[in-house]
Amino acid sequence: MNLKTAGVMFVLLMVVVCGCNTPENVTIMHSVIEKTPAVTETVRKEYQVISLWPKGTEGTDPQIAEKAKPSNKLFYNIHNPNLTVYRPEKPNGTAIIVIPGGGYGYVAVGIEGVPIALKFNDIGVTVFILKYRLPATHKHPAQLHDALRAIQYVRHNAIYFGIDPTKVGVMGFSAGGHLASMAGTLFAERPPVTDEVSKENTRPDFMCLIYPVISAHLDGVAHKCPAKLLDKGYSPKQLKSLSGDLNVTGQTPPAFLAHAKDDHSVSYKNSELMYAALQAYNTPAELNIYEQGGHGASFGRQGVDSSQWPAHCADWLTRMKFIQTP
Repeated sequence: MNLKTAGVMFVLLMVVVCGCNTPENVTIMHSVIEKTPAVTETVRKEYQVISLWPKGTEGTDPQIAEKAKPSNKLFYNIHNPNLTVYRPEKPNGTAIIVIPGGGYGYVAVGIEGVPIALKFNDIGVTVFILKYRLPATHKHPAQLHDALRAIQYVRHNAIYFGIDPTKVGVMGFSAGGHLASMAGTLFAERPPVTDEVSKENTRPDFMCLIYPVISAHLDGVAHKCPAKLLDKGYSPKQLKSLSGDLNVTGQTPPAFLAHAKDDHSVSYKNSELMYAALQAYNTPAELNIYEQGGHGASFGRQGVDSSQWPAHCADWLTRMKFIQTP
């Protein structure tokens, strides 16, 4: 038995012993998940909502209510960043923090959050959906700090959630993929709070970047959403600093990338840039470029080759030993 396997067994044992010790800032709720393009039936599932920051943290205000688009699946005006936890029936010790996109204008939980959580719950992964602050009210690095704090929180409470703290990854979609890439490359920019959670490592163990925005500056490839993170009058250098491919180092974690050639919102060349940057540092990475899939809810739809991306991702996680085979 290797150390990682022993660690998982220890964590799972401690969950049985200490399962009643709920972390702070946790609200236990129940939700009826409505039908979405990726969910074919109505599902009732218990979930937990966790506030990420201690009360009184500068830049957050739990008293300000978040807002939602009419469908209640696109959230914005977020002043109290949080994680929504979806726990599998048979956890395998792996945790993924899912970061939905929305062009940094909203957080598309209903499109790139809940359906993804259910899909990866099916293979034993514990999923944490991140609602992060948006640049309409909070500029960079608030979003990065929310993502890094989420990683720290999950690791700090690994025993409670029954996960291995060495198997905590991020999975981002579109603008959420941009934020996930920042978490994987700029993890040294630690959140400015001092408490027990803040002592945890901020580096994700792996990244899954799904039709991600990577370049903030390259003509013909760059997307406009990273510029929203900066104050007016930003310099070209500041914008360039938000390009994920330019921030890759030898410490950047392994990555799985998936994109479609017919994505007319975010060019698949973003994923190619990130893959090339990772290869330059001999960082393990897998790039999947599909012929069809488009962007957002249409990616992975039935009948197109990109429908295989979750299976390809699960296979990569298994080959990389982030998911243990039975």
